[in-house]
Amino acid sequence: MSNTPVLCIAGGGTGGHVMPALALADAARSRWPALRVNFIGAERGLEAKLLPERGESVLLLAMHGVKGAGFVQRLRVLLWELPKAVLQIRRSWRDQQPDLLVGVGGYASISGVLAALLSRIPVVLYEQNAMPGLVNRTLARFCRRIMLGFAEASHHLSSGVSHAVTGNIVRDVIAEVQWQPHTPPKLLVMGGSQGALVLNRTIPQACAQLIREGREFTVCHVAGKDEVARSEAERIYSEAGIRAEVLGFCDDMAAFYASGDLMIARSGAMSVTEAAISGMPSLFVPLPHAADDHQRFNAQSLADAGGARLLVQSEMTHETVAAALDALMFDQSELTRMSQAARAWAPFDAREKQLDVLAEFLPDCGEKL
Repeated sequence: MSNTPVLCIAGGGTGGHVMPALALADAARSRWPALRVNFIGAERGLEAKLLPERGESVLLLAMHGVKGAGFVQRLRVLLWELPKAVLQIRRSWRDQQPDLLVGVGGYASISGVLAALLSRIPVVLYEQNAMPGLVNRTLARFCRRIMLGFAEASHHLSSGVSHAVTGNIVRDVIAEVQWQPHTPPKLLVMGGSQGALVLNRTIPQACAQLIREGREFTVCHVAGKDEVARSEAERIYSEAGIRAEVLGFCDDMAAFYASGDLMIARSGAMSVTEAAISGMPSLFVPLPHAADDHQRFNAQSLADAGGARLLVQSEMTHETVAAALDALMFDQSELTRMSQAARAWAPFDAREKQLDVLAEFLPDCGEKL
């Protein structure tokens, strides 16, 4: 058995869970070079590809999510896949248990947290959203601490739950971005790694209308993995004479943010946080069917601070979107004001706050392990 301290980070599934997990791992290694970091994820999640490519040590579980699943599938997950995953995790710890487990969300997080609790390993949860999910609200009662990406999340926890409002941690390259206006202005469209059908359909048509009205601007549109939707967006931009770059996925988000004047996007926790950190004025379109309506809460937090505006999906047509873009994208003074408000709201100290929480539960944790 090694005496090297071990941090285990459990969870993933989507970029909204995987990217903050990686940012936290990098930050922990930077403060404590001797620390070993392991991951627990799901075979079907983004982490199954991304973590091995980075050379990370990851235990991948054969688990399915229960969102949208039928009764039989839910029973299978709860009565078979979950207990099996917990047993698999505990077996992997026979040689050395982690000193601390951090659950970052996603169904692999549940297995890791339960395995750690059964093994009497300290657990810290990390909730990225302004409205905590049911699982984290339940598990928080049994964990040492829950780190919150939004201050508003604390209002939805049971009394007595130990929590710390840390903000969401982002990669260093994002924190280095500083918003600047461009001539002509550039619109960024981000639907997330899965794309967003309503954005892919409506935004190009709205942009075409603005061009017909004599406006000049360029576009960078991340449309997701749907090749048909990508091709349709490219066709509309091209026929309208718009200089537009349409991507399936963007692997350099720092360059993406640095290139734009205004972004229209879904309002996942990390999208909102990265927009604020980079000072990107934003129009957010919350996913209407997101669990607990958490995307609306995320976007509203930054909107209340003056750094963003909200668009309601059910009210979106290419005419209403064109009007919203026209009122904002060409008003440099308003964009500058929104950028300043976003950065004033942004959690630039999230890295240090989160590491300070971990330091409370890692053994013999000085500045350098």
